[in-house]
Amino acid sequence: MANQEELKKIAVKSIEDDEFRSLLETDPAAAAASLDITLTDEQVESIKAGASKAAEAGSRESKGIVGSVVTHF
Repeated sequence: MANQEELKKIAVKSIEDDEFRSLLETDPAAAAASLDITLTDEQVESIKAGASKAAEAGSRESKGIVGSVVTHF
């Protein structure tokens, strides 16, 4: 289970790195693993839900996915 500091690390990386953010949106577990962080199934699903909501908004909503990473845990 990723702790709050690890989730912040994922959020910051997703803001700074477009390629990482794309991976986070499609495969959160793999994106986290690239930072040596393990997510629970619940964390993965929450991140996917945040990515889906950002996509539905029709814009490049990095804040949408970042919010799903940080606020739900």
